[in-house]
Parts: sequence; structure tokens; C-alpha cells
Amino acid sequence: MGFSITPLIIPQAIFTTIIMLQFPLLMNARQLSSSSSIAMAPAFAPAPSPAAAAATNLIGEVCRKSNIDVTKCIETLHSIPDAASAYDDIQALAELVMQAAKEESKALGTMFSAIQSSKDANPKLKPSLELCAFDYSDAAIFFTPRGLGDVTKSLEVHSALDDSQNCDSELAKIRNAGVVDDSISAAIQKWRDLYAVANGVILYAEDAFKGRAVDDQGDDDYSPDY
Repeated sequence: MGFSITPLIIPQAIFTTIIMLQFPLLMNARQLSSSSSIAMAPAFAPAPSPAAAAATNLIGEVCRKSNIDVTKCIETLHSIPDAASAYDDIQALAELVMQAAKEESKALGTMFSAIQSSKDANPKLKPSLELCAFDYSDAAIFFTPRGLGDVTKSLEVHSALDDSQNCDSELAKIRNAGVVDDSISAAIQKWRDLYAVANGVILYAEDAFKGRAVDDQGDDDYSPDY
């Protein structure tokens, strides 16, 4: 005698009840799966700051060789028109920086000349002010990319710093006379920042060109403007 298997017939009402009981479990499983996927997804890194981004290019390398804070150096470079775009050309960057330092030197020379020639200037202060006017006008002639890469270039530009420090000595004599105000101090600090950047350019070029000087086709004016 054979056996037959009768199909199990589940009433519709019972089937519906089973599905409804399982539905929350299925939804919880889906949520857990989604949460795991989100947790496993890599987080996006924050965008680097402008200073951090600049530290990866030529400007960052130059600033690391300057004797001022890197962030201050980058700010100074970004204040020079077109310097921020000279990321991969040390010659182009040097020309922009040297020109900016030259112009700032001339501006300081003109400022001190105007102060000492003012009708209200104390005659006793005029010699010191006149010397400062000469010092910064003289400093301007040393800022040129001519000879960039030569090991003696840093000595040449250091002569500009000698001029500035000579003026400092004169200003110390008249500081209590009320002539040296905040605007003059700020102008001198701006010049110092540009000098530091120019020195960084020179030190970078020495490493990049390994003593092979680059001839400058630009300004050949070695005479100060008085």
C-alpha cells in the first residue's frame, strides 16, 4: 500500500498573521544592515588650510627657509601681486619678491626724506632721518635676481639688512622725540618681512641651482634713487 503526502494548506488568516509578526524583524535587519554600511563607509577628510596647502609647493619650501613664521611668510608672499601663482618657477618668484622688496625700500627712503625735509621737523633730528633715507634708498639696489643661485648672493642681499639695522641705530637716538610712531614701525616691519622672504628665495635657489648663477635680464640699475 503506497503512502501519499497531503499538501499542507495554511489558512489565509494564519498566513497573514505570520507575515505581520515577521515584518518588524525584517525591518530591524534592514536598518542594522544600512547602519553597518554607513559605519564602514570612509569618512571624508577636511579640506587642508591655505597655509597647509601652500606648504606643499614652491612657496612653502621658500618659507621654510625664511627666518620668519611660515604663516607670516605665506601672507607676505600672497600680498605680492602674482607671487601666489608662481608655484613652480623659482626665477619668476625671485623676480616678483625682489621687485617688491626694492619698491618697499624706495618707499621707506622717500618716507624718511619727506619727514626730515618737513618744515616742522626738529633740526636736531634731521641728520638721523636723512641717514635713514639714504640707508633704505641704498638698500634698494641689492634686491635683484641677478646672480640667483650663486653662494655669494645671500651676502649681497644681507647688505640691505645692514642698511636697515644702521637706520635702527639712528632711530634709537631720536625715538624719545616722538618722531618714530606706529606707522613708521609698521613700515619697517613690512620691509623686514619682505627681506626675510627674499632671503628665503635666495637660500632655496642656492640648493636648486647648486651654485650655478642665473643671469638676470631685468633691471640693471645699481644706482640708488635719492
